[in-house]
Amino acid sequence: MSNVKTGFIRAVFTGFMCILLVRPALALADIEHPPTQLIAKTHSSTQVALEWQAPIGSEQVVAYRVFRDGKRIGKTKETFYVDTSAVPGSEHTYFVVAFARGKIVSEPSNVDTVKTLINDDNSGLHNGSVLRVGVLSLGQVCGTNSIEEVPAASLDACLDTAIEHYTLKEGLNDLRAFVARLRRAENRSEIELGKRLFHSKVLSKNYDTSCSSCHHPAVGCGGDGLSMPIGVAAFDENVIGLGRYDGNVVPKVGRNSQPICNSALWVESMFWDKRVTLQESNAESTVGMVSTAPIRTPERDVTDVMNEDIAAEHPRRLLIAQAHFPVVAEAEMGSAEGFESPQEYREYLAERLQTDWGELFNDVYGSVKVTYLQVAEALAAYQASFLFIDNPFFDYIDGNKASLSEMEKRGALFFLAGSGCANCHDGVMFTPERTRGPLYPQFGILGVGDGNAKTQFRMPSLLNVGLTAPYGDKGAFATLERVIQHYSDTVGSLQGYFDNNEVCLLPQFAHLNGEQCAEVIGEGDDFTLETLAAQRAASDRGDNAIIRGYSEQEVAYLAAFLRSLTDPEAIAGSEEVNALIPPRDGGPDGHQLDAIDIDGKPL
Repeated sequence: MSNVKTGFIRAVFTGFMCILLVRPALALADIEHPPTQLIAKTHSSTQVALEWQAPIGSEQVVAYRVFRDGKRIGKTKETFYVDTSAVPGSEHTYFVVAFARGKIVSEPSNVDTVKTLINDDNSGLHNGSVLRVGVLSLGQVCGTNSIEEVPAASLDACLDTAIEHYTLKEGLNDLRAFVARLRRAENRSEIELGKRLFHSKVLSKNYDTSCSSCHHPAVGCGGDGLSMPIGVAAFDENVIGLGRYDGNVVPKVGRNSQPICNSALWVESMFWDKRVTLQESNAESTVGMVSTAPIRTPERDVTDVMNEDIAAEHPRRLLIAQAHFPVVAEAEMGSAEGFESPQEYREYLAERLQTDWGELFNDVYGSVKVTYLQVAEALAAYQASFLFIDNPFFDYIDGNKASLSEMEKRGALFFLAGSGCANCHDGVMFTPERTRGPLYPQFGILGVGDGNAKTQFRMPSLLNVGLTAPYGDKGAFATLERVIQHYSDTVGSLQGYFDNNEVCLLPQFAHLNGEQCAEVIGEGDDFTLETLAAQRAASDRGDNAIIRGYSEQEVAYLAAFLRSLTDPEAIAGSEEVNALIPPRDGGPDGHQLDAIDIDGKPL
């Protein structure tokens, strides 16, 4: 929690106590526990939705009072409230208190702060992504080609010029309106059902793996912290991240787990290889704009279901389609072997939910008959709630010049002007949702011939990238600094990567001996270097675009900026992350995965 927020809590609580002191009939903290996990979500320019958890022993609670910016604005008997009188384009801070009979009152809940939209004119159908040709030079912005020579006193003016050039303020308004539209479409009961399903091993063939085995809210913004995931048959199925092991030297899952957070922001595709995507060419689509084009998936059955049973305007339809595939991936959750089709196997999974989950599905979907499409809808609703876009750089765009350090400002300026980074990671989503180079080190079970013809994958968003190590489609780089060095000189990076056996230094493989590490690399080293040579011979755009030769200081600046794209609420332990983790009660049927780390500590 930031010092600013901590100070606000103290100030508000002190004022709250003063109010109580002049009303002696009230007994402060006679309710033993306060409400918890208060979360505020912007719905529009004037509406903010609040939700929270009732206090432990809440039987005595008869109502809650809601406070905005220290002033009481409403009362409710529910653990949900919508503030309809928020001020457009403003930052508001909320907390709630619980009341019991006899005017007994609890201590305040945690506080949460949100920004309202500046107006409601934005449709919320554009996620802030763009695709530009050409980049801004540092000389154009600051009159020098050296980021270190830019005077500290000139940084803000130079950054403002770059921000205006890339229309980042407008993009940020688009992104916030996009998130608000998603928030308005949320259904609390559906999200709760999806949360239980996401963390339940009942969706795996042998009841040993859940979605959260590779995508846990408390690890890497909804990842697992591994280079390559360990899905089924783990020795300790509750261990997430380092320490999760299935006895195989080479992991059976050949690509890095992408984070779940902000997955609802993608409008064009899902997965590294974009195997769930729109049936629409790049020429027909506007980058970052929601489209109603039909969905294409690797399976005819899923494609037909998505295009016939899910409305083209559904805000989560890409995620619904995505949720069909991990459960039929043999190494991830189980295979459809023994069934006539993957879809028949999915319906088998839905059928075995019937006994213990039927009423929960009935509460959400109005039918006790469970179908896999409903499972996918609930999973998508939960995943779509992982929205974390507030960060210091966006505060800077809003005009808070103190939100970034000098180091971060230099990194932001160099990112936008001079480094070439913004040529690919442009807009406020920091990706145009396209596949593009450079080539990354290839190894593991998919180390030869993975991806498309150029071994390229969908460019990730950089929002919260400071939390999502290791990086790349194979999790090849353990730090942001190493990723930036790779972009600085791809040729030297790839050659050095295998010459120095960097695979063996990755945390997941650091315990392996030389022979075992060579098994993980397989033929990936030869394949990578041969692919690199072929691309260079063909003057591949990816290589030519990224040979920059950054200095050590420039690498440090860029890494500092990238870490400023982290939403503090996405960090493990926040109220928002804790709310995404179910109670450790076994779930509806006793098959819940209650995650622990390598030391046995609960996540």
